[in-house]
Amino acid sequence: MLTVSEWIISALLMVVAVVMIVIVLFQETDDDGMSGAIGGSSSAYDSYLGKNEGRTTNAKLARFTKIMATIFFVFVLVLDVLTVLD
Repeated sequence: MLTVSEWIISALLMVVAVVMIVIVLFQETDDDGMSGAIGGSSSAYDSYLGKNEGRTTNAKLARFTKIMATIFFVFVLVLDVLTVLD
């Protein structure tokens, strides 16, 4: 039977997992695919400011993903230790 602390850590683990999935889905890919390799793209984001803004947002999302992955890993370890000690 799970204790209250194990239920709390499990719930937090699920929340962190869902947040990580959402963050990863918001990240843009750096690959233009075949269209970028052959003819390039002509979107409004090709300007200098557009490219820097995208990189900044992606850098923040990547950093937040790393933080959430670390928190996820710690929660899994804590849950494992609580389960073993029980």
